[in-house]
Amino acid sequence: MATNPKVYSAIDLLDKILDFTSMTPNSKEWNLRSLKSNPPRHIRLRQIDALLHAFCPSQVNQNIISKTRSIFDDHQKKSIEAFLRGDFIKTRSVTEYTGLFQFIKDFAKNKNGIIDQERQVRLEELVFIFPKLIDFKSQIRSLLTFNSGWLEASSPTSLFSIYITNSISHNLVGKYDELDDVIEQFINPQGFTFTEKELIDKYNFPTENLNDVDMDFI
Repeated sequence: MATNPKVYSAIDLLDKILDFTSMTPNSKEWNLRSLKSNPPRHIRLRQIDALLHAFCPSQVNQNIISKTRSIFDDHQKKSIEAFLRGDFIKTRSVTEYTGLFQFIKDFAKNKNGIIDQERQVRLEELVFIFPKLIDFKSQIRSLLTFNSGWLEASSPTSLFSIYITNSISHNLVGKYDELDDVIEQFINPQGFTFTEKELIDKYNFPTENLNDVDMDFI
């Protein structure tokens, strides 16, 4: 039976970056040379590199000094840092964000009731709040995986700690889809999507099965 091809949106790019940066907290290692002996992280960084080229090509091009992409340069590190700062927003026109501007004003008016609809939202304002939204999403992810480090627990106190924290964090499951939808509009206002085959053919997306690589590396 044929399976539907995997389709990537910009939120997949962000999730992969957050996964990678949590696995690799030392930003000096955000380059292919440093991760050559760690296949799971090496592949993840290559995936990120391909997705950045697909969704934020103008930003990536600014971070590559030479047209020859070498495993010895650090353009991946610069590109990830620039992405998390929202630098890609500066490379776009105001008209690309017309829908997001209106959504922001309508949402704020619905909550506040006194928003001036005539006031224009500026690109600089999007750049300012984008890292804050990313940080909030990252903290939510941390809460949802707060107890993932437990291998086993049997004592009443350990079980209590797990149960009480889970009872709170489980309330967040499925509750931040709207946040992801908004972040998608920041990164990908034109709503582009790419199949895995398109990413492989056009952007050198890795062909390795990451699940198998992860299992082999354990």
